[in-house]
Amino acid sequence: MGRVALITGGAQGIGAATAKQFLQDGFSGVVLLDRNAERLAIEAKALRSLGRVEVLAADLRDAATPAKAVAFTLEKFGKIDVLVNAAGNTARGGIADTTPEIFQSLFDVNVKAPLFLMQEAAKPMVAAKQGVIINVASMIAYGGPPNLASYSASKAALVMLTKHAANTFKRDGVRAFCVNLGWVNTEGERALQTGFHKLPEDWHEAIGKRMPSGRLIVPEDVAGLMAYLVSPSASMMNGAVIDYEQMPTGVFDVHPVLDPE
Repeated sequence: MGRVALITGGAQGIGAATAKQFLQDGFSGVVLLDRNAERLAIEAKALRSLGRVEVLAADLRDAATPAKAVAFTLEKFGKIDVLVNAAGNTARGGIADTTPEIFQSLFDVNVKAPLFLMQEAAKPMVAAKQGVIINVASMIAYGGPPNLASYSASKAALVMLTKHAANTFKRDGVRAFCVNLGWVNTEGERALQTGFHKLPEDWHEAIGKRMPSGRLIVPEDVAGLMAYLVSPSASMMNGAVIDYEQMPTGVFDVHPVLDPE
């Protein structure tokens, strides 16, 4: 049997694009986990022409979900070769206005769930002496606007947990990576920007034109990176934190104070 991947946030966006890429690259199957059962069914139907797809509708805020998800994958396929933690909570909340509820929800989905998914998935991976874990974080892990302070903190924590996972399993054949995403044009991001932030429907086109490439990142771009990280070409890499962004971190086109645009 070829490789098998468990992908959270698999109903759309980065998760769905990664699942498609893996199947196109010859994976025997994928398990898509998402809390949106309707979207999961639609995505699975679209992907099944490429290979075997199993779905698990579950909420990552539930502490029982990580063990349930890995057990489901082993039940369906008998193995797990790749874990992709692509699901994320993007709730807004800054130092001045984050509520305990928002903070808890952010850390449940962005930190706690990935940690225990790694813990559970590592067991069969270590036994098999091979496996790859990829955590999807954000460039906001370096900072970001005031209203994303709690989100930023959760993604920074995920970056550090990835480093620890890579170190913990470095002699067991299991490698771990973290991908800090820049601005990606996904279904979820479009809904957030038009719904919560009240931007016009073409917001991504206007903002994309200001990017070096003339467009925003799309999920298929990121899926290509995922394919590389799980390939033999990346077998000598471990613990890498990759900034998948068009703007180099910490630099500006002009000096923000002396040369304002």
